[in-house]
Amino acid sequence: MLSNHFPVRDTVAFVIIDDADVYVTNAAAMLSGIAREARDHGDHVRAELPAVTRILLRRPAPIGPLLDGVPGPVTIEDVFGPEEPAPSATVLRLPTMVRPAGPPAQAPPPGVVQVRDEDGLAVAERVMIDGFPFPRYQPVVRGHALPPRLLGLPGWRFWLAYSDGEPAAAAYTFDDGAAVGLYWLATLAEFRSRGLGRAILNRAFEVYPEQPFTLTATEAGLPLYESLGFRTVAIATWYTRS
Repeated sequence: MLSNHFPVRDTVAFVIIDDADVYVTNAAAMLSGIAREARDHGDHVRAELPAVTRILLRRPAPIGPLLDGVPGPVTIEDVFGPEEPAPSATVLRLPTMVRPAGPPAQAPPPGVVQVRDEDGLAVAERVMIDGFPFPRYQPVVRGHALPPRLLGLPGWRFWLAYSDGEPAAAAYTFDDGAAVGLYWLATLAEFRSRGLGRAILNRAFEVYPEQPFTLTATEAGLPLYESLGFRTVAIATWYTRS
């Protein structure tokens, strides 16, 4: 969720490049899968998504020309450099985190399932969009943010947690062969504080016990991730223009 400006901690004064690259490599491959119009420009990957152009820096590069090169909504993610002046964009600072390979912290409850069909994906997609929320994808249009073709691509898994029989939390993971990225973990407001995010993560750890995990954290999610063994390896700068 990209709604809060995250305070930079004094203990993270520099990017640990090797660990940050775990995240960048995974996110670049994920974007190339989710967007049919994705291009690797060497220093960055540019993905044309339905509601926004997403740019992920693969190495340090000036932000201004990248913002100027997109006429509409854009989000640029930079895990390498310090924050740059960007008058036309909202700037957020969010932790990039990595968890070493290992088993789940506890057995996941039976209410967490892996989505395997289009109807289930549509439910998970709605939970993610409404749970953050993502205004640019609202009102929710089935398959707009997460197209069904992703179900058939290698490395993609979608997770849905139920509470009292109702879909309550969801996320997706992408396995690039070296690490697993966690994306869009969200719980609907009426089901929060029930351990559903933790349950989804432990279910994913159970499936991938021999691979590290990586993610971008929000301020609200940071305590959960730290309790499960994630550590901050960089403070990324996100530039967003609506």
